[in-house]
Amino acid sequence: MPPFKTSVKELAAFVHRRGDLHARFHSTTLAEEGIARQRRWQEDRGETYLREHPVGADFGALQVAGRIDGWDPSAVLVEEVKTTRSDPTALHGHAGPVHLAQLRLYAAMLVLGDEAAGELRLRLVYLHPEDAVPPCFFDESWQAADLIAFFEATCSLYVAWLDAVAARLAVRDEQLRRLDFPYANFHPHQRQLAKRVYRGFRDGADWLVEAPTGSGKTMGCVFPALKAMGEGALDRLVFLTSRGTGQRAVEEALARVRSDGLTSVTVTAKERICFNPGAACEADSCGYARGYFDRAPAARRELLGRGLCRREDVEEVARGAEVCPFELSLEAAAWADVVVCDYNYVFDPVVRLQRLTAAPLPGARAGLVVDEAHQLGERARAMLGARLERRVVKAALREEDLAALRPRLKSIDRALGRLAKAASSTEAGAAASAFAEDDREIPPPTALRRAVARFAQALPSAPVSLAANAVGSDVAWQLLCFLRALERAEDGAYRYLARGTGRDFEVEVVCTLPGEHIRDAIAPYHGTVRLSGTLTPPDVFQRLHGFGEESGEFLHVAEAPSEDRLGLFVVPDVPTYYRQRQRSLPALAGLVDDMRAATPGNCLVAFPSFAYLASAADEFAARFAKDVEWRCQEPDMDVAEREDFIRFLNEPAAGRVGLVVSGGVFAESVDFDSDALRAVVVVGAGLPPRTMKRDLIASDSGQDGADGFEVAYRQPAMARSAQAVGRIARGSRPGVALLVDPRFGQAAYRAFFPVRWQPRTLPAKAVGAAVREFWAAAEEGPCFENVC
Repeated sequence: MPPFKTSVKELAAFVHRRGDLHARFHSTTLAEEGIARQRRWQEDRGETYLREHPVGADFGALQVAGRIDGWDPSAVLVEEVKTTRSDPTALHGHAGPVHLAQLRLYAAMLVLGDEAAGELRLRLVYLHPEDAVPPCFFDESWQAADLIAFFEATCSLYVAWLDAVAARLAVRDEQLRRLDFPYANFHPHQRQLAKRVYRGFRDGADWLVEAPTGSGKTMGCVFPALKAMGEGALDRLVFLTSRGTGQRAVEEALARVRSDGLTSVTVTAKERICFNPGAACEADSCGYARGYFDRAPAARRELLGRGLCRREDVEEVARGAEVCPFELSLEAAAWADVVVCDYNYVFDPVVRLQRLTAAPLPGARAGLVVDEAHQLGERARAMLGARLERRVVKAALREEDLAALRPRLKSIDRALGRLAKAASSTEAGAAASAFAEDDREIPPPTALRRAVARFAQALPSAPVSLAANAVGSDVAWQLLCFLRALERAEDGAYRYLARGTGRDFEVEVVCTLPGEHIRDAIAPYHGTVRLSGTLTPPDVFQRLHGFGEESGEFLHVAEAPSEDRLGLFVVPDVPTYYRQRQRSLPALAGLVDDMRAATPGNCLVAFPSFAYLASAADEFAARFAKDVEWRCQEPDMDVAEREDFIRFLNEPAAGRVGLVVSGGVFAESVDFDSDALRAVVVVGAGLPPRTMKRDLIASDSGQDGADGFEVAYRQPAMARSAQAVGRIARGSRPGVALLVDPRFGQAAYRAFFPVRWQPRTLPAKAVGAAVREFWAAAEEGPCFENVC
């Protein structure tokens, strides 16, 4: 094994963690107040008491280091200090084995460093942030020889694991150095993408990459990342996706290049993979939480031994070992070469996984790919903001099981009531009247913050189990997320909104400028690729992601613009503005029918809303012949219904029509069969409704002369339009698309057209002939197997 450094805390947790999973809210002590309380404790311990005393020791190639909270040579006393608002006895019952292991390891390192000998006194101290609450002690006495034996036994177990990892990585690197591209040839311009991605991971560059859907961009990132790994330029790859379909594409690419020693883990959202939905993550409620840490090490070894670990693999191993599948996937992710997961595990400050940038062995060079990166700004705003709903607080007040927390909850409810009264004033109501929602901007809710902070402080010591009460769990999670958002809002571009009245009143913390957070979250990675088929104009996305117009690098990956693969027509004379939609429905239905009749395949029609789709469906029912097969996307379709809808459009039965919503699951990310789906009609520019929230985003984004409306309204609308068009003309198969709205002819909207587009403008009456002419001239290129 090569030299490897670890901390005492990490070593103790890896080897000595035992017992059950707990879903209690132990983390409500803020880091700064914990540090302050610990410092006050240390300052009162006397002149011979050494604070934050550094120690280190080696065990073969393993180098262990840390800082002892307190070491008093005169009393031969070693202290490990923990600050918590939880009941210290309960916390010790849960985490005591790890805390005591840290203390013993520190003491052993003093002995190994010739700073102590004979018998040592060890004390584990639990402090409350408030000085008036007396500390809780757990004392031990150890002989120096026994401490050394404990240190060596602990290190031996860790080193045995690291040796196995090092042996696997040696095999992996040898295999990856000889890795050949898994297809007979590269997709057009995929080689260019692969070369740039390889150099980016080698040199630690940050790339913004626009590559058309169906051009093999997933493999174009996975393959060079693995080659960089084999050459020692990269230690691991984190691949972020926003949908399950994106995860499957990465898994398929990894399966193609699978080599000995390579491991990957797909992390599935907790609510989707839980074996016991609705139950608390505690031993009393869930057998998969009971004794989890006793069985997790063996389960982790078994799972990683499978190499490519998809969701079904995680579930199978977890069921066999009787452990929580979600926690098992996180355990394995800490040691896997490739981690496939959602955006939130990198960008959400509440659930972010720090372990993703920590390599199993020396060097923490993790490469990052963010797929569908046109969504990143919106997703980051959602993660950084938070809402507090009064109805949730009211529901918690009615729960008898939460009676101990009722005074703090009443304080929060009163603060919300005062805010609701102030926000509903005549002036505030008038300001909100111009918007699609009744949002009203309010000043920072200082009194509400104090009330929520007091609730958070009381939570750990409350004699209730919130995890066992669904209402209590809901209110605690919402309040804690809201408090964290308020804390972040002190340093950044945040605004505060109120909406609703009475019981339906709620307050929202809105992050208007997520760029700085995005850039900070990306910074620990050794090379990043933000990837999408829709990243034009690049300067908008660079600013949105915190890179500025001049920083970061942009790569457009596509063949030369071509009209024989994508026939793109702008139809400006069918108005889709809100007030004109009803009158133009007959013309729109006729346009779609002309497209359907002229296309040798199926057609997808994307609308900006379900309401518009429903109105159009009634018109289409009267327009289409009885033998025309067509279906509509419905709100809240389950997995089986979605798959059935996809199968409907994937069957090569010419003339089928699917009506969907832009930005929904069928107009974005779904990979339809390019031999079946041949046409797309995008109805309307799809600007989001005007809201106070988006106007605030526009206002803050418009600093330094930038176009705020472009960021808040036009960019998300045009991203959805371009993504819908991306459902066709995939790989080398031709397709035809209509953009139906006069705004698509305006320069401000065309600035968002991908470089590869060559639109033609024509009236609705000429569409049928133009589409037939396109298909008569279109040449079917070779069908590339390589579309990952």
